[in-house]
Amino acid sequence: MIKTISDFINPVKTDYYNLPDYKGKDLLFSEVNFYNPKKSEELPKKIDIAIIGISEDRNSSHPGSSYAPAEIRKELYKLYASSKINIVDFGNIKNGKTVKDTYFAITEVIYELLKKEIIVIVLGGSKDLFFPICNAYEKGSKNFSLCVAEPKFSLKQEGEVFNDTNYLTEIIEKNTKLFNYTNLGYQTYYNSSSSINYIHQKYEALRLGLSRTDLRVNEPYIRDADIFGIDLAAIKKTDAPGVIPCSIHGYYGEEICQLAKYAGLSDRTSVLGIFNLNPTVDINNQTAELSAQIIWHVIQGIAYRTNEIPCNTSDKFRRYIVKVSGINQNINFIKSLKTGRWWYEIIHKTKKEEKYKYISCSFEDYIKASGDEIPERWWKFYKKLIL
Repeated sequence: MIKTISDFINPVKTDYYNLPDYKGKDLLFSEVNFYNPKKSEELPKKIDIAIIGISEDRNSSHPGSSYAPAEIRKELYKLYASSKINIVDFGNIKNGKTVKDTYFAITEVIYELLKKEIIVIVLGGSKDLFFPICNAYEKGSKNFSLCVAEPKFSLKQEGEVFNDTNYLTEIIEKNTKLFNYTNLGYQTYYNSSSSINYIHQKYEALRLGLSRTDLRVNEPYIRDADIFGIDLAAIKKTDAPGVIPCSIHGYYGEEICQLAKYAGLSDRTSVLGIFNLNPTVDINNQTAELSAQIIWHVIQGIAYRTNEIPCNTSDKFRRYIVKVSGINQNINFIKSLKTGRWWYEIIHKTKKEEKYKYISCSFEDYIKASGDEIPERWWKFYKKLIL
């Protein structure tokens, strides 16, 4: 695997970190393994997390995010490690002669890491990089789901060329294995009614106000994502000034860190990324520091994963069957007796067999169904799988 990706990577130059800020015991700088092509045999045999920087912003409408990986690392490696976990910082993916060349390298590197069941943390870079990241999953054999926190749906308008403001259209049109897309934190005044209706009809979205009312409502959506990404424009300007364009409203820093921790805890999420940091407009490295803390929460979540797979035949789960009037179909729930997490169980038949699909939900969804109300998320996926 290392030989496969080494041609695409520039290792981190650790000379910069020969400063007192990085010399404390138990700091992440001391705990992380830095990839060195001349000493690859010194890497741990089992790698839990790979950190990859991507200094590509040529398709950005506001260049400057190419400097972000270096600035995030400066802040990240000052933080204390919260737990023992094997992390390798492989460095930055080399920029190709063209953006498409870089996209190819991103897809290849992430695909190789995923094949080895290594969780990837991406330091972007502009958010059009979601497209080559999704292409890595497209090369695999399974469907995948994408969840992004951003204030505006990145949909293409007529006549536009591909860039960071419309990457989502490219993913929807070209990734046949995209099972679901979820937006967290969209702000209504930044989106046309037609865009909002389109996303709600085909996919999922939580408006900022609803998402922030109780952060726990976001957890099932994040838990189901293979890819979880944060456009830093989703954070309010006072907490993240180093973004173009930024918003007066958005998540607070501690709120976005909680969402990041949910992604870290998800047994399914395998790529987590931060995008759209522009150090050229940051104030006192404030946004880079917040980005580092977001990643710290991701790492902490990963360290506490339970690796539970919902199953109705295991004694580690309890099954609940609810009859709701108005539909000729029971709503099945699965609850983990270990973590208290909930899933819908949707049974769909193929020509050869019955298949069970588990969709994350909450206890509140079970209460809603028990009150003779059809949960919106169950109905959306039931239609997608059955009807």
